[in-house]
Amino acid sequence: MHDPADSSWKTWKLPGERPRAYAVYVDDKDKVWLTDFSANAIVRFDPATERFSVFASDKPNANVRQLDGRPGELWGCESGNDRVVMIQTIA
Repeated sequence: MHDPADSSWKTWKLPGERPRAYAVYVDDKDKVWLTDFSANAIVRFDPATERFSVFASDKPNANVRQLDGRPGELWGCESGNDRVVMIQTIA
């Protein structure tokens, strides 16, 4: 995260032993979502709490790649399972 006031950067290590991020999407609540091949999951990062939440696929080898969304929903494409998954983000 970049702070233009002092030109500083802050970084966080992705969860897991050997994360492999592919796609990134920022939702309407400024939560950062990404796909992780190693975790077979979609991952959410909340900059306010600096915490990660992992939403693992219920099927092996999902190969979640692309992400997109709209208010209240996040969509991920599991190319390994030929399916699209949706996570409701309304909380």
